[in-house]
Amino acid sequence: MMKSYAKTILAKPWRWLLPVLSFFVVLGLTRLDAPLYHQPIVQVTAVHTGKAQKQVDNFDNHDVTHRQQVQAKFLNTARRGQVITLSNTYSGSGALDTPLRRGDQVFVERQAGRYQLKDEKRDGAVLGLLAATVWLMALVMKKRVWLTFGSILANAGLLLVTLHVETTSNQKLAYALFSLMAVLFTVVTTVFIAGIKRQAAVIAVATLGATALSLALGYGLFAATGYRDLHIEAVEYVTQVPQLLFFVQIMIGSLGAVLDESNDIAVAVMQLPAGFKRRFQAGMAIGRNVMGPLIAVLFMIFMADTFTESILWLRNDNAISQTFIWVMGLGFAQALISAFGIVLAVPLTSLLAAWPKKVQA
Repeated sequence: MMKSYAKTILAKPWRWLLPVLSFFVVLGLTRLDAPLYHQPIVQVTAVHTGKAQKQVDNFDNHDVTHRQQVQAKFLNTARRGQVITLSNTYSGSGALDTPLRRGDQVFVERQAGRYQLKDEKRDGAVLGLLAATVWLMALVMKKRVWLTFGSILANAGLLLVTLHVETTSNQKLAYALFSLMAVLFTVVTTVFIAGIKRQAAVIAVATLGATALSLALGYGLFAATGYRDLHIEAVEYVTQVPQLLFFVQIMIGSLGAVLDESNDIAVAVMQLPAGFKRRFQAGMAIGRNVMGPLIAVLFMIFMADTFTESILWLRNDNAISQTFIWVMGLGFAQALISAFGIVLAVPLTSLLAAWPKKVQA
């Protein structure tokens, strides 16, 4: 009876409102989950904002700061229901702070005998979006949504285990560990997508082969030029092994795009009844059609990751050329190596998928 009722709900046109409805339901429920937290949470009951104060730095960047007197009520711990007074200072730019409004829920911590604001409670938006995404995927993918969820959870588990092992091994096994993680990511995802059969093997081998070749090609080019004008030691790569983080980010960032491309080519080619040559040519044609958008998407992702920092550099009176070399150059180099992998995946996947002349049942 429950299965029949669920099928009736999903057959109705208004089922597409379920993602929106789930978002607001979860958002409302998270307003009541403060007792589940061990860290003190307060809800703002009253706010008084003082007069804005203008600020100008050495580079003529203008901003304003505001100071707020906040009354808030504890929602959990032994002080639940008690009212305290807090202060909050925020800037007009909102780079590192945020204004508080009545009804906001925030985390507080006790320092030197007084409670201070720590961070705003944002689980409502995060969990609400997660619920909406789950419903939307269920409506679009139907039964296959469980395979997607399984793949995501398995890969998330692999990532957590890898990070735990890497941080406890003092980076002694970093290169081998992240390479193994990439292999497991690919194998797990392809098995969930295609099952345990030859198609999954073709996708996995092509993905790993193209990614490895692109990383080797990129490493060879950078090593031959002595990493000239590529400052991977700057900013977010300040660590004992900056090259490792640089190439790991490329590997993980491009792996999904290469796998997606290999899957599209393999699925289409392995259904064709023609001979090896025609199947290989068909795979190459499909690859040429999809690799352009994939390269463009990866390029925008890697470059967009540098935009905020680039704006900060430019606003602090750095030259465009210096900003590009020190900040945007990293994103450009990552996009370039990822493009190598996407391009190499086309002939490699076409070859592997077209190899058997007989169509797989």
